[in-house]
Amino acid sequence: MRIEKDALGELPVPDEAYYGIQTVRCSGNYDVTRHTYSEYPEVIRAMAEVKKACAITNAQISALDRRKSEAIVQACDEMIAGRFDKEFRVKIYRSQGTGVNMNTNEVLANRANEILTGHRGYDQVHPNTHVNMCQSSNDVFPTAENIVFHRLIDKLGKSAEHFETVLRSKALEFKDTVRLARTGMQDAVPNTWGQVFGGWQCMIQRTRRALLSYSSVFQNIVLGGTAVGTGMGQQPGYAEHIYQNLSSVLGFEVRWARMDNEVIPDSAIFDGMRNTDHQMMLAAHVKALATAAGRIASDLMLVSSGPRSGLREVTLPKFGKGSSSYELGNEPYLPEVMMQVAHQAIAAEQMATYAANEDQLDHGSSNSGGFIELIDTMKTLTQALLLFADQCVAGVRVDEEVCLRNAEYSGSLSTMVSALYGYPTGVKIAKLAAKEGITCKEAALQEHLLPPGVAEELFDVRRLTDRKATVEMFRKYGKLRKIS
Repeated sequence: MRIEKDALGELPVPDEAYYGIQTVRCSGNYDVTRHTYSEYPEVIRAMAEVKKACAITNAQISALDRRKSEAIVQACDEMIAGRFDKEFRVKIYRSQGTGVNMNTNEVLANRANEILTGHRGYDQVHPNTHVNMCQSSNDVFPTAENIVFHRLIDKLGKSAEHFETVLRSKALEFKDTVRLARTGMQDAVPNTWGQVFGGWQCMIQRTRRALLSYSSVFQNIVLGGTAVGTGMGQQPGYAEHIYQNLSSVLGFEVRWARMDNEVIPDSAIFDGMRNTDHQMMLAAHVKALATAAGRIASDLMLVSSGPRSGLREVTLPKFGKGSSSYELGNEPYLPEVMMQVAHQAIAAEQMATYAANEDQLDHGSSNSGGFIELIDTMKTLTQALLLFADQCVAGVRVDEEVCLRNAEYSGSLSTMVSALYGYPTGVKIAKLAAKEGITCKEAALQEHLLPPGVAEELFDVRRLTDRKATVEMFRKYGKLRKIS
């Protein structure tokens, strides 16, 4: 063990560790969970990318010795590659900000010093003086958060787009497959499975586009605000170069946050450093997408219920072997998983809401849990959508015979009689069909309301799924209409 000192005293640090005393102290101070930032390489990568851009910029403006800058940059590249993931011992709660920033600074300083001198330590590169130059935990970590979210949105958007593609293919596959629609869990009028899948596709597309439209928010960052937004400690020229350098390191554009028609200069920076409602809004978009997919999963569970006493209209692909009572049935494992991920997204939005509401004064310090929960939810949802699409939805099969029979025996088809002869006559036909166990078409013929040929056309369930065809039928048979 080596002994390191800080303003609070001395602590032992493992000889092999690249982290230092502040990491040890922070890890012990917030020891309320086993989960550390080592489990979140996307955060570590973003932190290292910020430090790399800062080191490049500080050398560019002659604030940092070029040899030290190059050593820090090399250490950052190694951290980006994942070499130091296990060195992040700080816990996920409250360790956001100072804890993660100092953990990053210490690892990079020790490694940079090792590159320059052959040994670890801070005699050449200091965590605060050199690695953290022109920075504060309060502007570095919010910047890293935005970088992480921007990338996760992109990945989640691609996953949702794939889900859309699968839904579209099923809509085309079942575009002529008639079913009985149900409203309030009661029999309604016919539509097609193609129309159902088309509606699902539209829902996923709408929520995906809303999510992606919010992505640009996370390109507006606060790096350069330092402690509270005033930029105290920033060296001349830093602000003019840091954003170009960081954009180059990241591979996508980031920019100094601005607002239109600001009364106070840099108002968007003061906003970004103290408020986390943008994460709450992101969580709402993620929840919308997740619950949309969960709704599809819930519907598939219902229509695949059986195998004898349920709706039995849809068969789900076999995914896993259940208990003996499920041997012959549809195993709704993946729909259940999708619904549980939706529940997680709902909880993540609640955590983000609490964080946005309960931050105090000039620092968004209470969003650790919301930040981590939203990362977990977005990663889980990204994978869940792919699994649900490929292993469940893509393999859905429809029992056309059962669906057609259900559609033809629906009492709601008496709507056709009501449209021609009025509501009381339609109710009469529906009751007669229910009493005698016949279709509404057969009841209408039995009551001599329609000629056989007309009845065949008016009660053609396939035609009734087409809005234009239905209107055209009433145009064709308008003379039969007897409503005063």
